[in-house]
Amino acid sequence: MAKSPHSFNKRQREKDKQKRNKEKREKREERKIEKAESGEESTGPEIDWESAPVNKTMSKEDENKRIDGE
Repeated sequence: MAKSPHSFNKRQREKDKQKRNKEKREKREERKIEKAESGEESTGPEIDWESAPVNKTMSKEDENKRIDGE
């Protein structure tokens, strides 16, 4: 007796899904290894503090302490 098209298609979808997931895992591992080899830190995007908006919630005293502390 032959397999029904429904069960065959279901099995094919499952196989394809497993294959895609395996490829994704492998890519993720490769990127992880490349990143470790290049010595990059995972700090995220760099922030340009000069163009950032001014914090107006600080009191003048706190702001002066912060500026003097830098």
